[in-house]
Amino acid sequence: VGALYAHLGYGGRGSLAPWTKDIHNGADDNSSGTSALLEIAQQLVSRQTTSRRRIVFIAFSAEERGLIGSARYVKEPLIALEKTIAMVNLDMVGRLTDNKLIVTGTGTSDVWNPLLDKLNDTAKFEMTRKPEGVGPSDHQSFYLKDIPVLHLFTGLHEFYHRPSDDFKTINFKGMERITALTTEIIASIAQDDERPNFKKAEKKRHVENTGGDRPYFGSIPDYSENSDGLPLTGVATNGPAEKAGIKRKDVVIGLGKYKIGGIEDFDSALRKFKAGDKVAVKVLRGGKELTLTITLGSPR
Repeated sequence: VGALYAHLGYGGRGSLAPWTKDIHNGADDNSSGTSALLEIAQQLVSRQTTSRRRIVFIAFSAEERGLIGSARYVKEPLIALEKTIAMVNLDMVGRLTDNKLIVTGTGTSDVWNPLLDKLNDTAKFEMTRKPEGVGPSDHQSFYLKDIPVLHLFTGLHEFYHRPSDDFKTINFKGMERITALTTEIIASIAQDDERPNFKKAEKKRHVENTGGDRPYFGSIPDYSENSDGLPLTGVATNGPAEKAGIKRKDVVIGLGKYKIGGIEDFDSALRKFKAGDKVAVKVLRGGKELTLTITLGSPR
């Protein structure tokens, strides 16, 4: 059971507020996950039924620098990886909105979907399931070693990688429910007679605008939606998208001459342009197609 505890300090590389040196507290990313990690450990220890399997809790460093902590662990594990039956990752579980919980890795074992069906009968989340095992968090290190994974996530938001990601933005009741569900997931697989089988699962999506050489668009993808195009849960304040008139719940379907079917298309298309370019953006808003013009910003 893992959660990253590193963040961005005073900003710099990876920050989406590069103009400031204010401390980036990372309440959602990822104090929420490390808090849940500790609570899950307490809940499992408090149970009268002893686990049939060893459960290891790890807070990983250097996730923001490229999964360095978890990559080091799978290279030099405390417990042999062949004895590690699964990895459950808690990264950004503090902003449950509209009851939407995103669970990634559901295609990495045949056990996950039936287990989630059963447990969600009680938990009652609006659950979006994504099969892929790769993604920008520590579960990827384990998936690449042929270990089944799950990653629980409540989505991106306007405070992501900014000093404003502070405790006042946290949905504590939502965290409580996610923690209870995760405890049941872990208890179930720890008690099962058979270990979960492992399956390769195709990569579908990754986080947009967390750094790199792409021009800055200023969108916040909605990973709880599976519609064609790139659905948005918001736009960055005073960012290029907001200035262009792009709004929350818009679905980006075109960027310049490129058709956008999802985050992969969007990322690829964005790299065809440079900061300062004025680009036509096609969006769906309330079922109607609109064309707006965006002036792309410098890479973040």
